[in-house]
Amino acid sequence: MTKSLTDERWTVSTTELTQFTNANGVYQDGNVAMCRDKDGVLWALVGHNNLGEITLWRGTCVEDLTKQFAIEYEFEMGRAGAAFHGIPYPDGPRSRGKIWPNGLWIDPEDGRFYCYVHNETAWGAEDTSYTAYGLQEGEPDFRHIGLMTSGNQGKSWDFTGWVVTSSLPCWTELYRPDGMEGGQSAESFVLGAGDFCFYPNERDGYFYIFYSQITVDQANEVKGDHIYAARAPMAGRGLPGQWRKLYDGEFAEPGNGGRETAVVHSGNVPFLSYNRHLEQYMLTSYRRELWVQGLGACQVSFSRDLIHWSEPVPLAIERQDLSRPYFTVCNTNKEGLIQDTGRTFRLLIETNGTDVYWADVRLP
Repeated sequence: MTKSLTDERWTVSTTELTQFTNANGVYQDGNVAMCRDKDGVLWALVGHNNLGEITLWRGTCVEDLTKQFAIEYEFEMGRAGAAFHGIPYPDGPRSRGKIWPNGLWIDPEDGRFYCYVHNETAWGAEDTSYTAYGLQEGEPDFRHIGLMTSGNQGKSWDFTGWVVTSSLPCWTELYRPDGMEGGQSAESFVLGAGDFCFYPNERDGYFYIFYSQITVDQANEVKGDHIYAARAPMAGRGLPGQWRKLYDGEFAEPGNGGRETAVVHSGNVPFLSYNRHLEQYMLTSYRRELWVQGLGACQVSFSRDLIHWSEPVPLAIERQDLSRPYFTVCNTNKEGLIQDTGRTFRLLIETNGTDVYWADVRLP
């Protein structure tokens, strides 16, 4: 059996239910987006609007976050053409579908909220939904990462644009949306940039997005999960056009359509944090083969420079209650960046549409 971090005296508590439950109107699917404002108030955007709604939560720490309201939108979603102000995907087709919030930042100067969202082409786009195989709802479809902002403390949001897009087109030769030409080969194709995390790094003045890309074959079997990185200067507020992808050791390629080099192989749905005890960055993700086997799927990689990463090591293979794909790392403090942790940190754990659980991890 592959060695796990708990073999090195890391300990993981029993799992407990959080307040982010179906009973409270939450159908989470992916990382929980959280950020503090300049006054130290912690805010979270929870859920997604392909199943249920996105709600805003407020508190002093992750333990006392309480639901405020369902957010509103100043832009349409759904059918291609009307959705996202008619702004097309950077690789060509008309934007469509719904959103999943995976990253939140609040400008300390003017209090404006910035939310980075995951989007897919085949969920919630009605008769314009499309997958790699045709005009239909479902999987495998294509992902993009966009930005919406709010000037009224998260009550209503407007769409700003797309910030990170795969170097490969979001269609195949089997189905070409909106009159596109070419497309990825039907024998093997990549599902685009998404399933990401967001990290505002005050240490170097950059925002970071670590995102996943999934490779699928013509039999709809996953052949690869890889994690990539992009960054943007915090001074530019992370707007479209500011982002640069990591390629060949440098953040030099455009966020939309630029080339990319994987930083972690055999990993999906990353979450980036900084551990003060280890004095290293930590990247959690899930290993698909462990999840499929019903084993503890969380794995951890480490880096000192956010470019070079260690091989991912499973956290606790024997823990079947960790056989879920989505892990958010946070602290339980009442101040400071929620993604900066110490010897003990908290994992929020879930899979699509289920109640969210937590477990505390303690380092030796």
